[in-house]
Amino acid sequence: MVDKREIPNAIVLVVQDGQPLLSVRVGYSDVEAKVPVADDAIFRLYSMTKPITSVAILMLVEQGRLSLGDPVEQYLPELSALRVYKSGADERLETSALTRSVTIEDLLLHRSGMSYEFMGNTPVHCYYRRHGVSRSTAVASGADQAAPARTLDELVARLGPAPLLHQPGERFSYGFSTTVLGAVVEHVSGEKLDQFLHRHIFDPLAMRDTGFVVDEARLPRLVTNYVAAEGGLQPVDRPGLSEYRDTGRLLDGGGGLVSTMEDYRHFAEMLANRGHWNGRHILKASSVDAMFTPRLRTGGSSQEDTPFGYGLAIGDAETEARGLLPVGAGSWGGSANSFFFADPAHRAVAILMTNVLTPGSFSARTYALRRMLTSATLTVIRR
Repeated sequence: MVDKREIPNAIVLVVQDGQPLLSVRVGYSDVEAKVPVADDAIFRLYSMTKPITSVAILMLVEQGRLSLGDPVEQYLPELSALRVYKSGADERLETSALTRSVTIEDLLLHRSGMSYEFMGNTPVHCYYRRHGVSRSTAVASGADQAAPARTLDELVARLGPAPLLHQPGERFSYGFSTTVLGAVVEHVSGEKLDQFLHRHIFDPLAMRDTGFVVDEARLPRLVTNYVAAEGGLQPVDRPGLSEYRDTGRLLDGGGGLVSTMEDYRHFAEMLANRGHWNGRHILKASSVDAMFTPRLRTGGSSQEDTPFGYGLAIGDAETEARGLLPVGAGSWGGSANSFFFADPAHRAVAILMTNVLTPGSFSARTYALRRMLTSATLTVIRR
């Protein structure tokens, strides 16, 4: 795929019981300059941020500082008047009252009714774009839209009057739910999201290069982000001008982090070890088990439909038969094709790092990458 200019690079690691079984590194951090990708390259995680924020929420639950059944407006009063889309469009859009509040659990399971502005063209998505219910990122709808929110507080405030796609708890709808959880973390802890994650997750797990901003010292290790296009790959976020250089950028717990293979390995191994890593306790085993317990299905195409737990897709016999996710593994991926799964039953971890957006007709590359990782993992681990 690198030779065909379908992807710029890939770093792959499969680990079981702490021992690497497979390690692959191919391609370039900058395709045009032919700079080989390094083992310590820094990648945009996009939605592979979500499991980390989900862990932060479960840590606060363990501390007794919030409960999964709590209504979100208990912590974010800006969301106290949420309503559900009923009919109409644009300025004639009609809504109806909620049958119950959106809860912390709804947000963990993406069943809140919140979406992303780039996930469709329904009247709700059009409202998001018209009112700037978005954040600045290379992953966007491409449609004309109002200026995005500049801060997490501003984004939450814009979600307040935005209609939900459906009643809370009704079904899985991917979107800003985990971003809102990041705001809950800030409210409950009294810390900014980046500070909380560093103190409670990144520092204990020795995730030294993970964060929302890439500083000057780390900048040479940040790979260029590309988008697949006819004829090859087009750069969309180069290190020198990257959005990740902005120290005032929106702290999006749903998609804003960067990390390295080694850092994310530590996080994934903690999940595979049911809350422990290198002698350090991060979560109770029961909390990790709750993350890995299927509670609804994501729906979507046959390649996308999976059981879902707290912040993780969960493999079952059907997903394994499709070659996409082994039974019992917890997984998620990022918009730029990073992907991982952790398998507590076999204490195994598999991670793929790359940074290339594959929209539309190029999306088959995403599933090809995931199938290769899953196939390789099932070949080398003991089950």
